[in-house]
Amino acid sequence: MPPNPHKISGLAVPPSPALARLLWDRGGLWSLFTYDACRALNLALAPISASQVAAGGLADARLLVAPGGWPALKSPALGPAGAAAIREFVARGGVYLGFCGGAGLALAVQGGLGLVALGRAADGQRLPGLSGPVWAAPAPGAESHALWLCQQQPGLFHVWWPGQFAEPASPDIEVLARYQGPGPGLCIADLEVDQVDPTAWPGLEAAYGRALDPACVWGQPAVIQARLGRGRLLLSYLHLDTPGCPAGAQALASIWRRWLGEDAVAAPARQTGPPLPGLAALAEQAQALWDLGRDLGLWQPRHPAMPLWRRGARGLEFWSLLRLSQAAARATADAPQAAAISARLAAALEPVFENGPAVLRAQAARLAGQEAEAKAAQIEAAWFPRPRRVDAELAEALRALENGLLALLALGGHD
Repeated sequence: MPPNPHKISGLAVPPSPALARLLWDRGGLWSLFTYDACRALNLALAPISASQVAAGGLADARLLVAPGGWPALKSPALGPAGAAAIREFVARGGVYLGFCGGAGLALAVQGGLGLVALGRAADGQRLPGLSGPVWAAPAPGAESHALWLCQQQPGLFHVWWPGQFAEPASPDIEVLARYQGPGPGLCIADLEVDQVDPTAWPGLEAAYGRALDPACVWGQPAVIQARLGRGRLLLSYLHLDTPGCPAGAQALASIWRRWLGEDAVAAPARQTGPPLPGLAALAEQAQALWDLGRDLGLWQPRHPAMPLWRRGARGLEFWSLLRLSQAAARATADAPQAAAISARLAAALEPVFENGPAVLRAQAARLAGQEAEAKAAQIEAAWFPRPRRVDAELAEALRALENGLLALLALGGHD
């Protein structure tokens, strides 16, 4: 098993006060998504750990961003003290911005914080397999919201396996955007919606053993706004933080500056030296694993921020490994702690890089209807238990990488 990831995160120096904070824990790739999007827009955003939230780390903040990722993992990381701190932060006048899983974290559902008296859509109206571009339009009365400032209406945004909100019944919850229809290249599982004859959905659903027809989603709420005490929440299943999405970038910058004004502008990150050899090597090994999966036909390019993998392939985990490893190599700081973090990450990821090629070949064999080598199949089963939210060896290694990156960002002044 990899080292305790909390030992890695404990090396991080306390981040300096910032008006906007990014809830880092259990976000993984999605935390990096949001962090990179804000840096690209020159929006000041400092990562904060769940333990720091619980210890009063939001005292000087005005905005808390909760990125994507499983709410059922984020909530235990926060614990009762962290959950209470977020509720108090919003109630006293703070702003909570949640994307996808971060939006679900605020809902009154199992694993949620209950910041908004709203649940998820009923089972027959839920289709979490959507990924890629969608058209969304402002709800009546929401056209003047900052979300739609200088925007084409409807706008072309991106979703990445979203949940769906229940239809709000309270006047205290305002719908800001509704799904309108598929954008070019929108996928459900590994199917491109615009390449499927609408009459073929029933047969495909029978073959896949799951709901696929996106018709139930169109017209549903995609972005909502609510109040809690003196504060507000904006919850979005549209990933406004998707790199390379002009509509998302415009919306993110507009609402950010509406809330924080000129204080939203980020200071340049401190200069750092070249990557430590150990961190650069981790990124190279992660790239080699990704390339092997591509060569085996497990995934293919789609969007710069998110490739497309075959149904049954575990592309998200290997893509997270690659992107987080690359970010760690970029975030190297000239500090003694950086070398210690590098060594701990190398130990945590050693079994992943050692066994990864065999696991990828086992996946390729299974998807081809062939029998995988027994030991590789055993490792694959241990890496990917069900449900997906259950931690296992690969998930723990990715968690160590997530927390190591947080420590490196703090050391390097990337806040």
